[in-house]
Amino acid sequence: MNVSPNELREFSLKCFIAYGVPRDQAEVVVDHLIMASLRGVDSHGIIRLPYYLNGIEKGYVKPAAKIKILRETPVTALIDGGMGLGIFVATYSTRLAIRKAKSSGIVLVGAKNLGHVGMLAYYTKLLAENGLIGFACANGPSLVAPWGGRERIFGTNPISVGFPVNGKPVIIDMATSAMASFRIRLAKIKGEKIPNDAALDKEGRPTNDPEAALKGVLLPFGGHKGYAFSLMVEILSSALLGAPMSKEIIHHPSTQGGFLVAALDASIFRNYEDYKRDILKIIELIKKCEPMHGVKEVLLPGEPEELIYEKRVKTGIPIDQETWKRLLEIAEKLGIAPPKIMRSP
Repeated sequence: MNVSPNELREFSLKCFIAYGVPRDQAEVVVDHLIMASLRGVDSHGIIRLPYYLNGIEKGYVKPAAKIKILRETPVTALIDGGMGLGIFVATYSTRLAIRKAKSSGIVLVGAKNLGHVGMLAYYTKLLAENGLIGFACANGPSLVAPWGGRERIFGTNPISVGFPVNGKPVIIDMATSAMASFRIRLAKIKGEKIPNDAALDKEGRPTNDPEAALKGVLLPFGGHKGYAFSLMVEILSSALLGAPMSKEIIHHPSTQGGFLVAALDASIFRNYEDYKRDILKIIELIKKCEPMHGVKEVLLPGEPEELIYEKRVKTGIPIDQETWKRLLEIAEKLGIAPPKIMRSP
């Protein structure tokens, strides 16, 4: 079934407000979740709404973020999110980075004591749309083994980089695990298998069964290379900021460790228009690349999501049966009308 973005937006807003989230904070979080779903990043979209509300119920996150700046220089800041909803805290941190980068050229902002920050592409896209090269990373509850191991040490520890260009920015966003944990949850819901190199079962054997994977341990992407990236994110998101290590984070879809965002103005190195000219040359080379057998077109990172976005804006956001059931339960509990299902054209 498909639901219009506006229906989901209004429903989600009412839910968060009913849970005590201030409207301005709820709007930031809801816009993020809707954007993730529209871009096809369903693992970080509206499927998260029931879990975020449950996180508030359990006290893992607080409904109203009371943000404090613990340390600050012209080019850095360390934020205490007061255990508020992570998307709001991370958006605040990113906007602070934008303001600072406009005057200083390069900025690092870290945040700790916050809930789940959602889709990292949201932040690097925001930076790129403001003419800045952006980087973001975050650690989460331990699910991933180091290369050669079978114990949960790291979170899925995603990274994202965004580059401003004429038109739509180039956005790289990926977990450092072979699969994001919620994509495995979605595979379980849909009755699908996962790749053989994505996880180990609890006995330490490779598995393509999502349920066995969720009970076992995820693997880093690309073997030892992904492991190195996982370690990098772990250090930048926890040890650098004084945030919890992945092993110390409560296991719940509403929780996070630390969040780091960096902003860079290309004009501190060269004329900005020259930078944009040369990045367009790189993009042109890629787009003219002869595709391999069975591939229609070579796409840039982020292009598949843009194509899904263009479709879903018109056709609505698909909702799986389990998520729909949860949304109906929330609606009944709060006395809120559920979102209306779109009619097929």
